[in-house]
Amino acid sequence: MTFGLPVEMVYNGRIVRGMMGPFEHSPERQFAMTVNKRAIAECSDINALKQVSQNLLEGWSSMNTALQSMMLENMQLRQAIDKRNIDLQAAEEMMNEAASTIEQYEKRLKKAKPSLWPFGW
Repeated sequence: MTFGLPVEMVYNGRIVRGMMGPFEHSPERQFAMTVNKRAIAECSDINALKQVSQNLLEGWSSMNTALQSMMLENMQLRQAIDKRNIDLQAAEEMMNEAASTIEQYEKRLKKAKPSLWPFGW
């Protein structure tokens, strides 16, 4: 079973909505779900039920915090990659400009007189 998470973020100064995923449920998650469902089903004491629900709440809270951290890291990584691409484009433009300037100087040098003295000895 796969699922995705809707995401809204500010990217390059504009709001972008997207989907993270698809994610697949892991065998570990399935095991945890089975264990917790069984604990709830077999629970007959209200105090034991409270303990199970607190454990589930703490687990959910930890997973939610981890998910938010991963989403933030993902957005920061995308922004860093985008900035790197912009920097690479700017560097390429500078290299092309430098190459064209060198070509212009080479053309001028070929047209110049081959002597050391410009007034022609």
